[in-house]
Amino acid sequence: MIKYILLGYLKYQPMTGYDLKQSLDHSVSHFWHAHHSQIYTTLRKLDNDGLVSSEIIPQQGSPDRRLYTITAAGQQEMESWINQPMTHISLLKEEYLVRLFFSAERNPQEVIAELILQIKLHEEKLQVFYQLQHHLENNARKEHPEFERDIHFWLFTLKMGLSFEEMYIQWLNNTLHEIQNM
Repeated sequence: MIKYILLGYLKYQPMTGYDLKQSLDHSVSHFWHAHHSQIYTTLRKLDNDGLVSSEIIPQQGSPDRRLYTITAAGQQEMESWINQPMTHISLLKEEYLVRLFFSAERNPQEVIAELILQIKLHEEKLQVFYQLQHHLENNARKEHPEFERDIHFWLFTLKMGLSFEEMYIQWLNNTLHEIQNM
């Protein structure tokens, strides 16, 4: 998946590995995380496969930067992937659900404390999503009118994140109340 995320960003403009990591951290990392090492490993593979090209940008007083640009083959690869219908449901990996699944023998007060912490963490993430939504709906449209259509699609994914966090908080609260009443 990281291959397509990187190609997707490079469709917008040439970027360094650092620029790509920053872009991921402020957008898709909310639903697809990538480590620094994965990004650089994948960029090298994309370069070797001819899906991106790279050039060294010399800098004075700082390490040289490698700038990546999507190639025609990379654009074709991205277009082929994005246009292929997704015919399966992605599996959800949620660490807290695994912990809760095996928590029957834990001290109930510890489980309750962890649920309260999870509620707080998800409420904080929900606030980040609301701020991002405000930014996209107001500032991003003014700053980058050329991305108007893209912004609609970015908001579609953000609305899923908002719905997920709202649902998750409701589920956590319901679970907390049930455990408190056991």
